[in-house]
Amino acid sequence: MIITNINSSDLIDYKNVHPKFGEAFEIIKKLVNENAPDGEYEIDGKNAYAFISSYETKTEEEVNFEAHKKYIDIQCVISGTEVIGFENADEVKLIEDYKDGNDICFYELNSDYDKVILNRGEFAVIMPQELHAPCLSVKNIPGNVRKIVVKILAK
Repeated sequence: MIITNINSSDLIDYKNVHPKFGEAFEIIKKLVNENAPDGEYEIDGKNAYAFISSYETKTEEEVNFEAHKKYIDIQCVISGTEVIGFENADEVKLIEDYKDGNDICFYELNSDYDKVILNRGEFAVIMPQELHAPCLSVKNIPGNVRKIVVKILAK
């Protein structure tokens, strides 16, 4: 997992992690700066795409950990603040495995997990199989968030 900011000078170091990262970082900057509307944005067909959504963050009781097999997530907060939880798969119980060709499975949210708070312009790069619980409220108090998520085919 990588945590950084869209204006950070360290982005140049992360561009080499995956061939699509440089393009993804530029698209994130462009869509954030243009205040693009909610919706899906094609980057490279099923290889890379983005979507912007507005929502109210959730309490811990409403969220589970999730993981993906095929796609890397880059989740960047456009406005508001949210918590993303992280945990090892061997620490939690699988509650819904991958099915019907979907690239998502779910695990129970335990009471003791690592947390990262993301503010405007900050993002998390979440690799396949990394358990994460996005959309969590700060101090379990719901708030409004607008976020862009870029999905990049890992292989």
